[in-house]
Amino acid sequence: MEWVEMTGRTVEEAKEAALDVLGVDFSEAVFEILEEPRTGFLGLSKKQARVRARVKPTTPRAKELRRDTRRRGSKGSSDGSPKPDKDLVEAKESGSGEVSAKHASPSARPARGGARERSRSERPKKAVKAIAEKGTEEQTVSTTEEGPSRIELAGAAQHFLAGLLGEMGLAGTVHVDHVDDESMELSILGDDLGVLIGSKGHVVSAVQELTRAIVQRAAGEGSGRVTVDVAGYRAKRVRALERFVTAVAAEVLETGVEKALEPMVSADRKIVHDTAANIEGIGTRSEGYDPRRYVVLYRYDAESEQD
Repeated sequence: MEWVEMTGRTVEEAKEAALDVLGVDFSEAVFEILEEPRTGFLGLSKKQARVRARVKPTTPRAKELRRDTRRRGSKGSSDGSPKPDKDLVEAKESGSGEVSAKHASPSARPARGGARERSRSERPKKAVKAIAEKGTEEQTVSTTEEGPSRIELAGAAQHFLAGLLGEMGLAGTVHVDHVDDESMELSILGDDLGVLIGSKGHVVSAVQELTRAIVQRAAGEGSGRVTVDVAGYRAKRVRALERFVTAVAAEVLETGVEKALEPMVSADRKIVHDTAANIEGIGTRSEGYDPRRYVVLYRYDAESEQD
């Protein structure tokens, strides 16, 4: 019989599916494991087990019976010619291929009688339904296995951050504040989380980059924008930078001398650019290279710029 190939969440499940298709018991089949089940990053399912199977080759029972009959006939026949077994002849003529367990030799008797043969004939019918149902399941799974959903990715990020808190011995909770197709926002709330913020937000920025890498690896492609906040630091930082940029911009407008700010992370530089964009007569540009990249504020004449 030809090989059949099936999949399942586990190797045993895939084997059971193959047995349903073949209509035989486990002892009567030969299996080859083509692929072990694998889980994706952070427990997200990615690959199912895959096996192939076929019916184990066996010697036809009728041939064994003929050999047994010839041996018995050569001993008991007066003319030396073997006598055919009556039950075997009837079985062959009927085309059933079955021999009565009462008259057949021990090697020809089925292990569980006629019930076993009936179960074989009935099993393929059951297999048809199983295949149809399994096909539907596989079709459903295939759509989800194209990649984890954004909710699952946010859950993976949340799990990573919770694990990070535990490893650092910090008490806090991780919340998913917002998720859409282009971005996700998470926040860590708790007491004494300053170590997770770091000087000028360098630690929380590093944590955010790690989280983004985790999400990107789980997604297998672009992760979108990932924002991580600790103890409300981002909001406080935005307000502080807005006040600072407004004050520096006023000085630049008054003196006409451009002002270079201290090196900042990319998120802070964006806040500076956005704030300055709302101040008439102030322009900005970034100079240098990370991690020493900084923003320069300068004065410009709006009318001359338009000309």
